[in-house]
Amino acid sequence: MACTTNTLRGLNTLLKGLSLEPMPACASTQALIKPVEIWRAYLTELLSNSNLLDCEAATIQEAISSTTETSLGDLTLILPRLKLKDVDKDGLKKLAFDLGAKLPTSSLFLAPWVDGIYLRMFFSPEILPRLLLPYISDRKAAYGHDSSQGVQDSNEPDRGKKKVIVEFSSPNIASDFDGNHLRSTFLGAFIANVYDAMGWEVVRLNYLGDWGKHIGLLAAGYERFGSEEKLLEDRVAHLLEVYAKVEELFRPEQDARDKAKHDGQSTADVEGKGIFAERDAFVKNMEDGDETALALWKRFRDITIEDLNLGYQRLGIRFDEFSGESQVQPATIEKVEDILKEQGVLEGSDGSWIIDFVKHTGKKGLGTQVVRGRDGATRYLLRDIATVVDRKEQFAFDKMIYVVSSKQDNYFQQLFTALELMGLSDLRNRLHHISFGSIQGIEGNLLDGILDQCEARICDAPKEEQDEGGIGGTAAESITNAAAIRALLAQDMSGKRCHGYTFEPKKMTSLGFHSGHMLQACHARLTVLIAGLRTDDVEAADIDYTRLTDDDSADLLRIMAQFPDAVSSTYKSLEPHTLLGYLYKAMDSLSAILPPEGEEGNEDNGIGEGPSKAQQKSSPGEKKAKLVLYQNARQVLENGMRLLGFPVDS
Repeated sequence: MACTTNTLRGLNTLLKGLSLEPMPACASTQALIKPVEIWRAYLTELLSNSNLLDCEAATIQEAISSTTETSLGDLTLILPRLKLKDVDKDGLKKLAFDLGAKLPTSSLFLAPWVDGIYLRMFFSPEILPRLLLPYISDRKAAYGHDSSQGVQDSNEPDRGKKKVIVEFSSPNIASDFDGNHLRSTFLGAFIANVYDAMGWEVVRLNYLGDWGKHIGLLAAGYERFGSEEKLLEDRVAHLLEVYAKVEELFRPEQDARDKAKHDGQSTADVEGKGIFAERDAFVKNMEDGDETALALWKRFRDITIEDLNLGYQRLGIRFDEFSGESQVQPATIEKVEDILKEQGVLEGSDGSWIIDFVKHTGKKGLGTQVVRGRDGATRYLLRDIATVVDRKEQFAFDKMIYVVSSKQDNYFQQLFTALELMGLSDLRNRLHHISFGSIQGIEGNLLDGILDQCEARICDAPKEEQDEGGIGGTAAESITNAAAIRALLAQDMSGKRCHGYTFEPKKMTSLGFHSGHMLQACHARLTVLIAGLRTDDVEAADIDYTRLTDDDSADLLRIMAQFPDAVSSTYKSLEPHTLLGYLYKAMDSLSAILPPEGEEGNEDNGIGEGPSKAQQKSSPGEKKAKLVLYQNARQVLENGMRLLGFPVDS
């Protein structure tokens, strides 16, 4: 069996076939993950052996940066990073000029470009396809992945993987599934995918708001407005209807409570009767293990999860566990309260137990939080602290990521601070809140309903927008649920996480070149072209790499080489727009080499020559070059789309 480039031995075999020396000693282990590192190692050796720089090879290597803008080269030696003594900016410019003039030639690079204090290097289009295409082909779906990031100890791989919990989506029982839940679902799935690609053991967790006062309020409402017939037929929709009615009925009592609080009076009288009392009594019964209360609660919970799963299945999103506030262990809650009291953090106030964060930290913005009410029921913060402690025991996680709207920033600061006040700083440091801006304009109150409306918008687009460049003709027949999801994701991930946005239904049908629809169209087009080229004579031929040395092909290959770096950058920032922008750039480059639609069967249309130029009949080797380029370009697109969560239709 032939060696593959997945091993150093296999990589050196390929390099030898290209008349190159074995990988330099300075090469990073990342060279087996990021192809750009191969060129970086050779450039380091070239500069180090040139006797033009008075510094160590390691310093030179650190001064070489990869670029994302191909017009600025593929690698750049940033001379200030060499930290040369007594060399000012003018001296660095002169040194760059000398390097450009005297640097020994290499078949891996074109001639250097001196750009002030930068020495910019471009990959040779002769070597690039011969090295990169086998490299991607050997890795296929794993190209761009880096399992080394997830190992407990790189020196002891047998210790296993690091574990990350990603908590996302997390709607409340009997509450609207709003835009923030939708965005949390998209971003959380993306983050889980990225950590998975980086070699971590990932636990995808949906933490439902399935306990507390809103459940008590729903029970009070169901007692008044609930219908067994409607519950069986409409399920969650009926629970939402009941909740809306009881909320309206409850509002005067809430107003009376707020007025008493504003007037400095006790709220105990107001909260001790009416719906307040019914709500709190039901919650207390649940916490005391009352079978009737728990049976009704379980019914609400099961119906909600069943309904949510319908939407998650349409999104192609899975969870390893549906957890919730109800799952926290009473013994852990008691343990947390004991520690808080021992540390002098928990104190009584008007019958409730509170944490005064201002008093204990001096941070006015953190305020005061009730952890157990005067009715004896636990509150969110206490349950969430206990949940963290329980999860540490259950999962032994190395990191836990909460994917929750920036509206909850202050609450997570309270949660993290409470753990620090308990003396659990090590545990707190494993927790991360990945926040995001809010979505406005999402219609619907159920996940399935939101997706139905988005899909309907796309399906109706041809009728409404045929004269506006919308989707028309036979395209409408191929629109699926997947198309709606791609359109939603592309709109959601087009900007930074911190930026909120208003959902624009019209963008669901956008045929702009930078859209989810066009990403899938590009992938599908490559699939058609690949199928047309896969004949017996082409498959049996040797690749004629000379057909891939033109500028357009070289530009595409250079972008394809950057994919693992784009994924690595995304892993560090957890910003999906970084990776989406990369895919759009790759798609832009592909547009320069693909034949026009309708000419798929014209096998003699050359790469990079333009569709109108007359061509000689292509040889099987030339067609094989196109085939391999298309296959690997499609692989890069597909790998990126899957990381983002885009459905990929074959």
